[in-house]
Amino acid sequence: PINMVSHIGMKDQMHLDPFHLQSFLAVAETLHFTSAAQSQGVSQSTISQHVSRLEEQLGTRLLARSTKSVRLTEDGTALIGLARQLLQCEDSILSRFRQEAPRGTIRLGVTEDLLLTRFPEILGTFRASHPSLQITMTVGLSAYLARLLDQGELDVWCGMRRTTETRGQKLWTEDMRWYAPTGTEFPAEQSIPLVTFPDGSVTRRLAIETLNKAGRAWHLAFTSGSLGALLAAVRAGYGVTPQPAFLRNAEHLPHCAPGLLPEMPQVEFIASTRHQTAQGPEELLIRTLCARIPRLQPDLLPL
Repeated sequence: PINMVSHIGMKDQMHLDPFHLQSFLAVAETLHFTSAAQSQGVSQSTISQHVSRLEEQLGTRLLARSTKSVRLTEDGTALIGLARQLLQCEDSILSRFRQEAPRGTIRLGVTEDLLLTRFPEILGTFRASHPSLQITMTVGLSAYLARLLDQGELDVWCGMRRTTETRGQKLWTEDMRWYAPTGTEFPAEQSIPLVTFPDGSVTRRLAIETLNKAGRAWHLAFTSGSLGALLAAVRAGYGVTPQPAFLRNAEHLPHCAPGLLPEMPQVEFIASTRHQTAQGPEELLIRTLCARIPRLQPDLLPL
């Protein structure tokens, strides 16, 4: 007769539970069990149990835990890419043979700064999970993309809003920073040379309001609708630009020391659709963004 207990135990060792892998990846992205639990919609104890069972099954430590921090072990780092591949293969199989797999095209608008983060990587995950859905992309300023959405020329746009606004699904909250040529000083009597997007941009309005509130004089030194052009202008010494904090490591872009200029309020990055509640393929895309973008943002830039 077959020993059922032994047979079940052997099966557990031969097959990895995708939920355990998803929990591990959530912790690996945030290095924080509470944030991982929030992103997966489960309790912290469930995340901990999943990781412990995965470690037991693989016979190795994936995470080094202490009362103050969580870090990846060498085996944990090696597992990240393999786990993502396995889950993407599973998603592709289910999407391919699911009778009502979503089809069509999503017209997506994205701000240029998001292209310097892991956002394209997340779109790759979405494409692998839903191969029957196509994405066309328009890159531009948030105000421009919002107009295209209102005119019916986009299905979803992802970009920045002020924290006082309510439109769209919040993906995360981001600090703002001043970026200026290395060694630049701003005496109190000096007019601040601003390197900004055209009128209507969120960062431009926040910068001007912040300087006005602090009683600091300012003038427009360089304007462009291209983020790359703004960053090049800063490196060339034209002035200072207000941009999201996640750009601080982009191509060694120098940022102002705290206290040198008035602190700007935070902003929020969102995904917005024409409908009050996202539907169909758009809802699938936004759900993927919310699941993949860590709740805590230690660094959105690609490793």
